[in-house]
Amino acid sequence: MRYNHKTPVSDAQRRDNTPSVKRSLGLSAALAGILAFSAGTAQAQQCQNLVWSDEFDGSQLDTSAWDIQEGDGCQYGICGWGNNELQSYSANNLDVSNGTLKITARKERVKALNYTSGRIRTANMPASGQWTNGRFEARLKLPEGQGLWPAFWMLPTDPDVGWPMSGEIDILESTGQASMLAHGTIHYGEPWPNNSFTGAHTLSQPAKWSDDFHTYAVEWTPFEMRWYVDDILYSTISSSDLENSSWWTFENYQYHFLLNLAVGGTWGGTPDDSIFPVTMEVDYVRVYDQGQPAIDGPHIVAPNEQATYELTGEIGTDSTYTWNVPAGATLSGQGTATAQVDYTGATSGNLSVEVSNSCGTHTLNIPVFIEPDHGVETVLDDFDGNSALTYTSYTGTFDTTGGVLTYTRDGASQWDVIATTTSALPDVAPFLTGDKAFVMDINNTDPNLVGKQILVQLENTATATADNYPTGRHSKYEAFVEHANGAQTLRFRLADRIDGETTNTDVDSVMFLIDPDAFTSDTYVIDNIAILGAGGSTGGDGGTGDEQASSVVVSNVSTGTESAGRGQKFGTATVTIADNLGNPVSGATVTGDFSGTWSETQSATTDANGVASFITSTSASGGVTVNFCVSDITDTTLTFDSANSTGTCQ
Repeated sequence: MRYNHKTPVSDAQRRDNTPSVKRSLGLSAALAGILAFSAGTAQAQQCQNLVWSDEFDGSQLDTSAWDIQEGDGCQYGICGWGNNELQSYSANNLDVSNGTLKITARKERVKALNYTSGRIRTANMPASGQWTNGRFEARLKLPEGQGLWPAFWMLPTDPDVGWPMSGEIDILESTGQASMLAHGTIHYGEPWPNNSFTGAHTLSQPAKWSDDFHTYAVEWTPFEMRWYVDDILYSTISSSDLENSSWWTFENYQYHFLLNLAVGGTWGGTPDDSIFPVTMEVDYVRVYDQGQPAIDGPHIVAPNEQATYELTGEIGTDSTYTWNVPAGATLSGQGTATAQVDYTGATSGNLSVEVSNSCGTHTLNIPVFIEPDHGVETVLDDFDGNSALTYTSYTGTFDTTGGVLTYTRDGASQWDVIATTTSALPDVAPFLTGDKAFVMDINNTDPNLVGKQILVQLENTATATADNYPTGRHSKYEAFVEHANGAQTLRFRLADRIDGETTNTDVDSVMFLIDPDAFTSDTYVIDNIAILGAGGSTGGDGGTGDEQASSVVVSNVSTGTESAGRGQKFGTATVTIADNLGNPVSGATVTGDFSGTWSETQSATTDANGVASFITSTSASGGVTVNFCVSDITDTTLTFDSANSTGTCQ
């Protein structure tokens, strides 16, 4: 949480594990629970054990477990607590009652500060302490309101180097104006201001995370961390994900907890005084010796989407699995740890799996929100003469010949921006809840563009200037290039609610940021920028038109080898297929023939990216020749168009 890690966008440029009896472990258990397990030790223990907890069942804070930090941070050498925070922390803002800890922020003056709040930690406390590796979680209810910055995080207790070289683990951060987003982050690297961070967020729609209690957790094993909200795994970071793996110093130290509710600061923003007093509630904080099962898969899906869910972090043996899906959805994979769900015709609802094994029976749940199947309500620009946007500037090369936008990013600019003004957004509230969505068609055949981010940022030109971020920035929405098979429709989802003082009716500008925070000079072919909403006619595919796919084609065949050991090799092949609109086709059966060193006929099913993978049944040594030809593709609704396929043989 120290030193704001949320880099602004420049214009220049997962299971509620509550036991039946809540309990708090004392000093002996806490000391016995100092964790420094190797991966092998954790696996040997199999079932999860509670090491330490505070259930906040009493009538006052346990000051043998929690150190109350007070003041403005100057006594620690970090005035404003390192973040330009506007509050003075006080013990008077902490209350334990009715089974929860309440941290309350108030509008009240202390010396030069206009707000008070609470902050506690477990560093060097006799009835709690610090840990290395394990599962660390808290069940809490986030506050809501412009200018708040709640956090549940960890710092090393006795590091031999300063921040961030010794590391920081943010288990949960949010802001009051964007309480539909939960963030998990690690900080590391070189001394400030050259420090580094890596993190991710997870979105809740249509409800916000602040609407109820949720369990926020990190599972930390040597050189890897995984972040959860309730039973949802939403982020995994390992040492290999860092630019310099030597920056991963987390295992060098024992880490303690911090809980606080900041006011203002470099991320919280300008407070709205009308919200005070406001409270963050904590039901419990717990430490386990190892992780627990969760579900890896999407909890927000597009209409008619197909999705895969995998049980991850499973402990115990001899497991059985029982899946349940939302009404109207079709399930395959019942009885296994991986399920495929087709949401065609389904309604939002609960996806769950009951797991029974040697460690007991657990039911894991994900509330799945299926975005509305709306058609085009407003065309923002189809580059054929229909436009509700006025382009005021752009960083790269802007070419609209041929009825599309061919945009080449400026490789010298870290933030490449297409700026527009518009009167087409009188009220943007439905975009925050997912009732409306921005869409954009991309025609991409460049594999290097797959996974590249595009942002739509909404602003108020009356208050936003090039150098006053975040003022005037209402919200931003993100999408990623999905494949290199040609045409695709990108649907944008909320990535941040930025400046709460910019209201839902203030937006008069749309900014498009192409591959932000990068120095690339790629070319994007863009068409049909539009808004999906209840006033539009449904096209059937969630896109911007009424076209329906009718056939499937081969877009790529590649071959290679895979080591079988002792100089032996298997032959391999991958086949990528798409429908005639350029969308990947999953669940299709691809049949083909190996030739060369091998002579085999095989069939395989395509994954969500339209890719089918093949490997020969036998191995060979020496110089081998691998050829593969597609002979047939079988799909439930689409026919195989071999004439328009590209390179069916390799």
